[in-house]
Amino acid sequence: MKPETQIGMRLQRLNRLAGITHLIQGIALLFILNPESKIPVITRFFTDTPEGIRPESELLFEFPIALIGPIFLLLSAFAHLLISSPFYVRRYEANIASGINPARWWEYAISSSLMLVVLLMLGGLIELSSIVFIFTLNFIMNLMGLMMERHNQVTEKTNWLAFNIGVLAGIVPWIMGGLYFWVSTNNIADAIPVYARFGFLLTFLFFNSFAINMYLQYKKIGKWKEYVYGEKSYIALSLISKSALGWIIVLGTLRV
Repeated sequence: MKPETQIGMRLQRLNRLAGITHLIQGIALLFILNPESKIPVITRFFTDTPEGIRPESELLFEFPIALIGPIFLLLSAFAHLLISSPFYVRRYEANIASGINPARWWEYAISSSLMLVVLLMLGGLIELSSIVFIFTLNFIMNLMGLMMERHNQVTEKTNWLAFNIGVLAGIVPWIMGGLYFWVSTNNIADAIPVYARFGFLLTFLFFNSFAINMYLQYKKIGKWKEYVYGEKSYIALSLISKSALGWIIVLGTLRV
């Protein structure tokens, strides 16, 4: 099936372009990444030692950190190509007309959580439970975006509760990450490579731009009065942020 409106056709083309661009980059990064660039993942539990009960770390496995770059690019490629496919595009078109896009938020929940996890692991956050907590908090933050859109389908006045909960859930990982980056670089100047610090700052700015985009949508400021303009902005922001971080990680780890 094809879209029924001009807006639907334009969005279909835009999603196909974004999907193909993500796909090409993801495949390219798979070919050039350094499989030897790994970061340890550890657990820490109390154990009985000769000095008494002490927390001890145990290596679980070493994670190929560069692999995350192409993974989140390929996930986004799949999502864009799915919603622009003949099987889904009419549903996508109807959702946009209603001011909601569930597929976007489910894809972001996975891909952006992977992006955040890989960044914080580069900053020294390598304990398994912390990784799981970070992933989960960011996952919840994105689902609050979906809840914001779904909830406001039935309200006369914009309800910001889901948005505010999402901001709260989303800011905690960045505070923890910033603390790890700061402590690590204070203890050892070269503990965190320059590309990781740059990626952290750049991704922080991009992540906040998604929240600003939603804020402008619901405040109906300027071009954001039309929901479809915000949708196009989401597509552009997603492509730019994932492309930038994917290449930063893969190229940065080539020397390792």
